[in-house]
Amino acid sequence: MAATQILALGVLILALATGLVAVVFGLPGTWIILLASTGYGWFTGFAQVTGRLLLGLFLIAACAEGVEALAGLWGARRFGGSRKAMVGSLVGGVAGALFFAPLLFGLGSLLGAFLGAFLGAFVVTYLERRRMEAAVRVGWGSFLGRVVAVVFKGAATVAMIGIILWALFA
Repeated sequence: MAATQILALGVLILALATGLVAVVFGLPGTWIILLASTGYGWFTGFAQVTGRLLLGLFLIAACAEGVEALAGLWGARRFGGSRKAMVGSLVGGVAGALFFAPLLFGLGSLLGAFLGAFLGAFVVTYLERRRMEAAVRVGWGSFLGRVVAVVFKGAATVAMIGIILWALFA
């Protein structure tokens, strides 16, 4: 293996790790992994990382990002929230992730996204209905949806990394 190929493989493995860490922080790590894999495939003439493999990775990434975007909204809606509560969940999740990002060495963004999704749906529902139990139920649904999203996206990211490593080393 030539020195440039070893360097390219090292960059790919670093990018795979970066993509995994990015997902933990609520960032689009699946796209980082896809982009790095595409670059490695191009560099090596698509010998091991083929177009078909990249298409599969793209489908996994798109599905994971879609689930992440919709799960919190689905949770709020499933537990009785209105469209406004769904928007509150989305805005709260993003705001919470940004606000808490500096805490716990960056892991605060994950906690903030969960808490923010809950609070966003809770506050909007409470302002709409003036009933605490309904607001808590909708907030809880939004929280659960966000948890499902993070677990799903994390599993998809690990699967993408496994597929790439399998293609390279098996």
